[in-house]
Amino acid sequence: MKLSLKQQNSKNQNNSEAPNKKECAALMGWLAVAFGLLGIFTFGFIFVPLGFLFSVLAFFRGQALGGFVGLLLAVMGLITSPKLLLLIGMAAFAHWLDWSEFVQPMYDMIGEGPSKGEDI
Repeated sequence: MKLSLKQQNSKNQNNSEAPNKKECAALMGWLAVAFGLLGIFTFGFIFVPLGFLFSVLAFFRGQALGGFVGLLLAVMGLITSPKLLLLIGMAAFAHWLDWSEFVQPMYDMIGEGPSKGEDI
């Protein structure tokens, strides 16, 4: 491949090394599948969100099969990850109990208000 600043006819250039859009879209699908599998068999709290992210990116890039398989694997990784299930369960439990109303009488009794996330 010759490098030149002069404009040349595209028929003379060999651009077989440049990636096209289909290869980039396929890469998103492959990454979605890979992160979905890693989410099942390794650290789910790291790889499951990455699997979801790359699945959505693969759908937007037109790689429906890779995005769908990656999404299924990410959901299976979510189901098999105890840490992620614990986090989701704790958030649902706190929302269900409405902790702010539950602890408000205690704050009223001691004469304090709940902290707004400020440092002391």
